[in-house]
Amino acid sequence: MTVTDLRGPVCGLPDGTPGGMSGVGAAASGAVEELDRVLAGLQWRFVARSRHELDAGEWAEHATGDAALLLVTEGLVRVRGVGDVADLAPGDFLFLPHGPRFEVHALSDAAVQCVRVTPVGVATDTSTLPAVIVLTELPQTEPTAATMLRALVEDYRAPRSVLGDRVVTLVASMAVSAWYVRGCAPARWLMQRQDPGLAAAVAAVHADPGRDWTVEALARVALASRSGFAARFRAATGLTPGRYLAQVRVAHARCLLAAGDLPVAAIARRLGYGSDTAFGRAFRRHTGATPSAYRRDNVLRTRTPPTTAAAAATR
Repeated sequence: MTVTDLRGPVCGLPDGTPGGMSGVGAAASGAVEELDRVLAGLQWRFVARSRHELDAGEWAEHATGDAALLLVTEGLVRVRGVGDVADLAPGDFLFLPHGPRFEVHALSDAAVQCVRVTPVGVATDTSTLPAVIVLTELPQTEPTAATMLRALVEDYRAPRSVLGDRVVTLVASMAVSAWYVRGCAPARWLMQRQDPGLAAAVAAVHADPGRDWTVEALARVALASRSGFAARFRAATGLTPGRYLAQVRVAHARCLLAAGDLPVAAIARRLGYGSDTAFGRAFRRHTGATPSAYRRDNVLRTRTPPTTAAAAATR
């Protein structure tokens, strides 16, 4: 089960994603457009609403199997039946797109707002959404979503209506958008939705960066023509296949050099370079340092105690 918990303001980009590469302005623009297309295809219908006011030790069961949006307004609660989710405090929001049965347990006197929803029609594909999305401090980070959810639970007279459906769809879309924008989506999530063949080729590069990947070889993985694949690849990542491969190799090299176990020559061979010299040139072009200097500096930073480093700086 995939659980997404946004406990910090930003989760950061997953390692090895195109979003973490340099020179990807076009890819970022394409990602925004694709995210808009994903959100446009997610439509939800209001089913029911409730407000749980629980004394410490009490619990409420949700056994209908509907998808659910929850907002904690008071106290501390624990949600059981949805995987390993941290206890929720006031302002924390939980979105369960796939409708598991769950229980809300009050660890102190607590109040929780809940809206049950269901996907609309076959066009709404929730298969690629995570099982759980947690957004902390929703009133501060997504005040519009928090206000709409509270109004729907406490004030709205006729939630079972077109307007109610629009409200829950917008709140759910804001949750998915925050999940993606904060860098908590799985690597290449949008690419997998938009172009599974291209995603397979990118995954192959990350799985075996030392292989002699040509455009033709990657196109075969993607089940595409050479020219068509090259154009799609650049549109999706902002890089040519060759430059993307080079950056993936350098990212792997950094990890191997930091580990300090393998000789530089062995790292060069593992990552597909014909010589130490070719590896050194490529590494320096991307990092500004030679492999040996990068390893030395990294080992020094990780092994030198702060007090020793400070003392050395004053000598």
